[in-house]
Amino acid sequence: MGMWKESGKFFPPGYPYEEERKMTFFLLGLGSALSLRFFGSLHNASESLYYVDRIRGRTVRPGALAESFLELAWGYAGMFLPLYLFLGGMMLYHYFYYYRDGRSIYLMRRLPERGELWKSCVRAPLLGMAAGAVVMAALFLLYYGSYRLLIPAECMPRLW
Repeated sequence: MGMWKESGKFFPPGYPYEEERKMTFFLLGLGSALSLRFFGSLHNASESLYYVDRIRGRTVRPGALAESFLELAWGYAGMFLPLYLFLGGMMLYHYFYYYRDGRSIYLMRRLPERGELWKSCVRAPLLGMAAGAVVMAALFLLYYGSYRLLIPAECMPRLW
């Protein structure tokens, strides 16, 4: 909780960061929620492997082959693209923020530590991108585990 109280240190001095932080969380949640549509695709792929036999009930089709996980999951990472585009744009916005009103860019360029200007411009967006990558990795592990559970072993595509 302490990190969120000090989150202003990740932004340019005096920058009103609350709205940007809210938008980042919103886009991260939106990308996560939209990527959950994977389960619908997985359900459809799983159901296409079976047929209903009057005697044996639900049976795997002979020779049925499921789509590979990568084919099935293709495109769901794109649900996070708005987050990454927003954060990339915010890096530029942070830089141009220094040119507004008091033109503090001149002060920032005179600081003894040369990288402080760039750090203040990219720190928060890179942290948001890292959070997005962690969420994407966790979701894809969940998706892959679900794929392995729902698709019968004899229907798994061969890798080579």
